[in-house]
Order: sequence, then C-alpha cells, then structure tokens
Amino acid sequence: MKNMRLHMSLWRHAVLLVVVCSTGRPSLAFLCAPNSLQCPSAGGCGSQAQGPWGTVFSARKASGSGRRTMLCMTLAKDRFQRGQEAPREWEEGYLGLGFQGGFTSEQMDERCAWLSGDAWKEHSTTFGDILTAKRRLKDNALVTDCILQQDLSRATSTQLYLKKEYQQYTGAFKERGARNVLEELLERSKCGGVDVRDKGVVAASAGNHALGLTYHGGKMGIPVTVVMPLGAPMTKVNRCKAMGARVIQHGETFGEAKEYAMTCDQLKGVPYIDPFNDPWVMAGAGTIGLEILDQVPDVDAVVVPVGGAGLIAGLSLAIKTRKPEVAIIGAEPESAASLTAAMKQGRPTDVDVCYTVADGLSVPKIGQKSFEIASRHVDSVVQVQEELIPQAILRLVEMERAVLEGAGAIGVASLLPGGPLHGKLEGKKVVTILSGGNIDSSTLGRIIDRGLAADRRLLRFQLHVPDRPGTLGEIAKLIGSTGANIKDLYHERTWERGPINMLTVVCSVELGGPEHEAALKEALVLHKYRIAWPE
Repeated sequence: MKNMRLHMSLWRHAVLLVVVCSTGRPSLAFLCAPNSLQCPSAGGCGSQAQGPWGTVFSARKASGSGRRTMLCMTLAKDRFQRGQEAPREWEEGYLGLGFQGGFTSEQMDERCAWLSGDAWKEHSTTFGDILTAKRRLKDNALVTDCILQQDLSRATSTQLYLKKEYQQYTGAFKERGARNVLEELLERSKCGGVDVRDKGVVAASAGNHALGLTYHGGKMGIPVTVVMPLGAPMTKVNRCKAMGARVIQHGETFGEAKEYAMTCDQLKGVPYIDPFNDPWVMAGAGTIGLEILDQVPDVDAVVVPVGGAGLIAGLSLAIKTRKPEVAIIGAEPESAASLTAAMKQGRPTDVDVCYTVADGLSVPKIGQKSFEIASRHVDSVVQVQEELIPQAILRLVEMERAVLEGAGAIGVASLLPGGPLHGKLEGKKVVTILSGGNIDSSTLGRIIDRGLAADRRLLRFQLHVPDRPGTLGEIAKLIGSTGANIKDLYHERTWERGPINMLTVVCSVELGGPEHEAALKEALVLHKYRIAWPE
C-alpha cells in the first residue's frame, strides 16, 4: 500500500487511526465508538489495508452536498471467528461497525457465496457469531434479570444469583436461538438459499424450542411446523397451536420425533432447525453468557442445565472467551446423563433415558457440534438426583415466587443440601440459569406435593388400632391437637392380616417440618398406638 500509511496508538481504550491518503491530508477516527466513522476530508481514499486488528477499509457515502469517506474496521473479526480472547472494547466496535455498512461489495459477495453454498453446514459456532446474535436480539429478546437470592444463598451456602430466562415471552431461553437462526436463514434466502417465508421451517422439540420458533416465526412471516413427542406437556402443545404453528405429535421420545421430522415425505425440502446442535441456535444461547458477565462481573461459577448441550456450549464459549477463570458446571438428571456419557467416551453417545420431571433435558444423545465446544470449555458435569428437582421447584415457588419447570430448576437442585454441588462452592458467587417456566398446572401440583414430602412437610404413616366406634374420631382429635393438618385419612379392614378386631388407618398429614414431625410421633406413641412410620 504505497499511498497509505497506518499508524495505530491506544488512547483511553480507543484506537486512533491516522490515514494519509494520496491527497496527503490525514483523517482521524476513533474506531471503538459504536457509531459510524466519518473522515471528512479523505476524498479519493478507497482502498484497504491489513492492520494488527483486522481489515481496515474505506467506502464512499454521499452526505449532504459532498461526499464523505466512511472508514470501518472489523475489529479483530478474524480473531473473534477463531474464538480467541480480545479486549472488551473491540466487541463494542464489532457490534457497532462490523455488520453495519462496513463491508466492501467484494466482502458482501464472498459472504453471499458462503451462505448460498454448503460451507455453512460444517460451520462451528464462534465468538463472533455470539456477538452477531447479540446485535440481532437487541430489540427481539429480553435482557433478563440476574439477581442475588438471599434465601437460596443461605440454603446453598453460596452467593446465589438467578438468571431469569423464564421472563422471555415464551417462558424460556430457547427463543434467543430461535430468533437468531431465523435471521440467519433469511440472510441465506437473500443470497439464493431456500426462501423460508415460502417453505417455512420444521423442528422437533419437547416444547420450548417449538415455542420460540413459533413465536418469532410468526413475527417474521415464516411458517413453522413442530414435531412434538406424544408426552410433551399440554401447556406447550396448546401454546404452539395458539400462536399458529402446525403441530404434529409423534413418537414416545424426542429421538423418535426428530427422526420423523427429518424423514417425513411431507416435510422434504423444508429446513430443519435442530434445538441444540445448530451453530446459530448455540450462538443465540451464548448471549446469556455475555449478559451474565455484564450483570455479575466477578462471578466465580455458572451452573447450567444440560439436555442436548446447546445452551452450555454457547454460554461456555462466550464466558470463557472473555473471562476464562469462571468455572462452567453442567447439571443434568441422573436419568438422562448424556453429556456425562459423552465426556467419558470422548464423543456423543446414546444413553438409556428414563422418565424425569426435567422433561426438557430428556435427550438420549447430545449434538456433535455442541459437544465439540462443550468439551473444550466446560469444567465439570454433575448428575442430579430426581427427588431433588421437585424440592428445588418448591423452594423457588416459596422463596422466589417463581414457577419453574424441572429443567429450569435443576441448577438450584444441584446446590441444595444432598445435591452434588452442595458445599463445593461455599461462599462463591454462583449464577444458575432458570432456563424455563413452562409447566402444566396438574404436573406442578404433583411436583409441589413431592417437594413437600421430600421436606417431611407432607407425611404418610399407618396406625394399627382397635376396630371399635369412635376410634377414628380419637385419632383425628389427637393429630389436630399437635397442630398437624389431616390431608387424607382412610382405614382398611378386609386386607388387615392381624387380629380380626384390629384395623389399619392410613394418615397423610401436613406438618411444619422435622420438629413438628417429632412432636406428632411422640403424641401417638404416648397414646400407645402401634405405628408404622416412614424412614
């Protein structure tokens, strides 16, 4: 570049670019500002140059009575695409300049060729993709709250922050990835790809991914077909239908629903959007990581729900790129430990999946692309006992006044007493992702009862008593005198194996906790009832 000399210096975190064009007149611009860069007197400068932070180029733009030269810099685009760490200020410049009028026509042609070809099919999510997703989501998804929860902090012996993704319109984080991938598909259609406004898109989902695609597809004029397992929560099925999706229920598991979505003759030629193994879905999820670092800058660890590993892949890439010392910990159900199995085998592998109340995490095999990222950035994965998940949902209802589905509560479950992380992050600043709140009302009622039972605040026991008039009244009076509330009481004569003059009384009672339980048991023992007490 004979006619161009680049001089770079840092001043108050801004990059000062001095360009001397063939006119010999210098032009100055601060490249880290998010607004447009203008060089008022750089007429005739229409060239490019490689600098230490990426490509610097100029493009003419008419302005008022004359012409101004716009200088834009991709701000370490290549470095972002490789996933390497870069100064925070470069990110803001990348967001503000990198895709807003800063590409030459040749670069746009190159981008179009890439989008319309097959290269994108092998693409792996980069930090640059996450920054692009952040720009796309600016006015299309909420920046959700991330607050310190004092009661749960005491219960978990941590400083526990809750990232409230259930605040999104569809009740789950999934709409971030849904919006981002639909935006990407629209870009491809402009470059000769499938016209998704005509063909639509299809996805297999247990619910939240389907909700996100349906909602944003409706806003963008893109028809959406979702294939959901037969056991998908009805609240999710009905909301998808209400928002205009074509809903097909097929198969007992997510795997069977996915196979149908990808092989059904009626859906051939319709782009399939994977709920966790798509690079742009993962990039959308990665924006949560950027928000966490803004909201809790000194976070020590992030606990992330794991199903297909798309969320933890995108989030870990975002956080580890900017702050590598933060620990990223996955939490998955014991009955669906697909990431644990993949980490052990060194590749995604099928696991036997049993029923879990965290139905959104019931994935038999994680994605290959999500595994490649997660295996590099995730520090550890824990398996959470099934009985702790209802307990965590109950804690969140009582302490945070928040209704969460099982998948959304699993991070809290891992930190409660008895959980695999309890005591291991003592005193640390921990963020957990409350990933979704879409739960059937009937299921919620059963879960709350399970949580109360796990707390010993709902208790069932048996009494063997004489079969004579007034016995049940005496029992009810005695229980009431201790302050316990009888929820259910019935007696059994026919199947009683003891003496013919005895019967079994089964009682379910609501209690205030362990001390209350001890007082009730003592009163029954003093009354000389024969008791069968739960362990």
